[in-house]
Amino acid sequence: MIEQALYGSDGAHGYRFHARSAGFRDDWLAEAERLCTDFGERPAGVHCPECLFVQPFAGKYVAVVRAADRGVDSEGRPGTLGFHLLIVPRSLYADLRADPFQITAHLPPPWDSRGELPTLTWTAGPLPPRTVALLQKVLDVPNSATLLGGAQALLDGAGLVFERNGPDPQIVQSVWALLPAYERLRLWPATFRFANAGAFDVVVVPPKCGPDNPRYVSEDKAGDYPEGRYELALQVAVEAGKQADVDALLTRRSRRQALALTLALLFAILSVLLIPAALSFLSPEEPPATTTPALELPADGKSPH
Repeated sequence: MIEQALYGSDGAHGYRFHARSAGFRDDWLAEAERLCTDFGERPAGVHCPECLFVQPFAGKYVAVVRAADRGVDSEGRPGTLGFHLLIVPRSLYADLRADPFQITAHLPPPWDSRGELPTLTWTAGPLPPRTVALLQKVLDVPNSATLLGGAQALLDGAGLVFERNGPDPQIVQSVWALLPAYERLRLWPATFRFANAGAFDVVVVPPKCGPDNPRYVSEDKAGDYPEGRYELALQVAVEAGKQADVDALLTRRSRRQALALTLALLFAILSVLLIPAALSFLSPEEPPATTTPALELPADGKSPH
């Protein structure tokens, strides 16, 4: 089940929730409003056609949010922003390979609705796997080095920022297509933000509005980012058309999962080795067996008196 809500300005009462589904809980409202208000103040002259951002929500969910200008004023300047929130269970988000672009493609925003919205269900089935042909198309662009370097930077724990005068969903979606599914579960993309972008791992912002954090790699630096093993292996597999190698790279476990698996195996081995010894140490020693001396009978076999 996917709950949804609309947030925006009605002019008279400022920003508020215009509509929500029956399962969109009251205790979600404050956190949902914060996600929208943190979009930031609009820089002068910046328009915002529909963009997308994703954040963890209420512990067990993921908020997939679209924002867009809702009309223009009498002078053609953009009006207020509207927000459409999809609250997706984290388990479903993982099953859909953490691909918010595919999720929103199947669930269009009901911008003009008011009152109660329907609770949504995912009926599109599993998402198709990423093919060699798809990734070849993604990398068949002049800035392929930026895409590969950006993907490697994200895997290394860096952030990635692009400066644009408006949303650029294509470049974020291209980087996203190159990442392993398990890694995408810990990363948060935004195809545009006015400001307050530090909560996102790959983000597009207006010029000079990027997060002031040394962990972020700019677009120029992403193109020259030191080549890593994953980046090289993926490029070789895609260029050679080896689907099996691409599948192995895109479904590989994250570093955190690999570490957890290693620790679990180590614990299992130590348990096998140490538990029997511990049980032996804790068990009380058995008392030595006592024997009753044999009764010696006389030679005639009769018991003595």
